[in-house]
Amino acid sequence: MKKASLLFSTLALLTLMALNACTNSNDDNLPNSNVTNQLTTSGDWKVSYYWDKDKDETNDFSGYSFLFKDNGVLEALKNGVITTGTWQVNSSSNKLIIFMGAARPLENLNDDWIIVEKTNSVIKLKDDNTTHLEELHFMIQ
Repeated sequence: MKKASLLFSTLALLTLMALNACTNSNDDNLPNSNVTNQLTTSGDWKVSYYWDKDKDETNDFSGYSFLFKDNGVLEALKNGVITTGTWQVNSSSNKLIIFMGAARPLENLNDDWIIVEKTNSVIKLKDDNTTHLEELHFMIQ
């Protein structure tokens, strides 16, 4: 009977410790915490890294500047030409959803990207398709 009581006490203690660790987390470190505000108030962004399947294609986005507007509009500017698309954050699935149409290379951004990391100046994303390795990083210009 003492062994069962000790086992129960140990399990209860471990459960409380795990719950305490979860409730003491800082929401500012969560990838989807306040991403919308960060994207819309930080100014212009650029693609600092883009990996598609088996190669680095970051140079495809050289010269582009991206502006995430608070109305869900995403503007890509290059050489005075603006291409308009849409964006939204789905915080329940921790995703940034981008649609830029069919123009190359911007069509490569069309996806529901998993938010992997965010800082004040960088947002790192990856494709939710595990069979297709794809990563996209935006940074403040």
